[in-house]
Amino acid sequence: MFTMENFINGIQIATNIITKTEGDKLTLIRRYRTLENPEGERVIFGKIDLTEIEAISTKLKNEYSWSETILLDATSFEIAVQMHGRSFGTGRGPYTVSEHNYKITLSKSSKEYVFALICHYATKSDYDINFIYQRDFINCIEDLFERFHIYTVKISSNKKHSVAEFKHMLHSYLFNISYNYNITFSIVDFSESRRAFRRRARRGGQLFPYKSYNQELTKYYHQAMATDIPFTQYLAFYHVAEFFFQSISEHDAFQEIENFITRPSFSPYKKEDIKSFYNMIKKKMRDQRDDGVWDEKTGLLLCLEKYIPNIESLKSALKTIDASAIDYYKNSLVEFADNSTKIDFDDDEKKIYADIRNRVYSVRNAIVHSKESDKLRYEPFKHDRQLVKEIPLIRSIAEEIIINSAKPIEYNLDD
Repeated sequence: MFTMENFINGIQIATNIITKTEGDKLTLIRRYRTLENPEGERVIFGKIDLTEIEAISTKLKNEYSWSETILLDATSFEIAVQMHGRSFGTGRGPYTVSEHNYKITLSKSSKEYVFALICHYATKSDYDINFIYQRDFINCIEDLFERFHIYTVKISSNKKHSVAEFKHMLHSYLFNISYNYNITFSIVDFSESRRAFRRRARRGGQLFPYKSYNQELTKYYHQAMATDIPFTQYLAFYHVAEFFFQSISEHDAFQEIENFITRPSFSPYKKEDIKSFYNMIKKKMRDQRDDGVWDEKTGLLLCLEKYIPNIESLKSALKTIDASAIDYYKNSLVEFADNSTKIDFDDDEKKIYADIRNRVYSVRNAIVHSKESDKLRYEPFKHDRQLVKEIPLIRSIAEEIIINSAKPIEYNLDD
């Protein structure tokens, strides 16, 4: 893995830098595109001795191994992390501790780590490594590595440890930083999901307000749109639908009761009719908790059916947010949620509603319920990439509910 060929190929994949081997140098080329020259002008911005690359390659081959995004040997461990909420360095870092012959630090990555990461991406296509272009010419491999703004946790010891043991130290160390300095770090995925989680759907529609939207719902919607955290986004969008669960379930129950007792064949004096009425009420009461709140799963289905009367509108909204969403929901289950379902938008309409309800409800449960059990559940950061793929569906549902529950604004157009 740690070969010069993988390193050179990885640079091109991970950064879009054009590389060229000339004699004993690796030449780095950047393509500048302008409106006048869309093909781009090629500009050399660096040259590195191949002997420097070979030296790091040899060291890694002899001493290190790579697992997931971890560079390690028997007594050391290094993994990339990212900060949430503010820029690195605003706290009291670097966060270095040295006790009991262990040293743990969070700082800029080692050159060996960057080299290994680039080699890792020699065979990948879903990259996202933060590379900074600058005017300064790159004359050595250290200059190149400085352009990668990657921070890592490094653990070293005079004792041998397994990957699992190093991971236990890592997670405890990150918690202690968060607890003491109010700064949160997570392990970097380095896949395309590392980019901003918020999908920006540009529709180009009208801005003049013709409808009055429920402000309770739009507050949740704005909360979801204002964050890049998938957990917060999903629950905020879900709250839009949840707002109607109680009222819509009550209305459905009252409507069923009214329909039953107003049938011309119903008589309050017939024992059979009274018994049937009692059984119907008893069945309805099973959908209520002791505090009078109706079954959430039923409420979600009723909400979908009422406020999203046109499945094609939902499909159109999904395609605007994420063109791949329709196929993804058709072919993929939610790996961290029990009882999730696939959604084929070409199915019978009744089945589509039921499948949407089941998928959304299973995701909601996996997020909200964190109890230790045999059931699947969402784990922060670990499942963010999968949760992000569920956002287009719940966002589209929230938008349709907000729009279809709105009332016209009565303008006085005579003035």
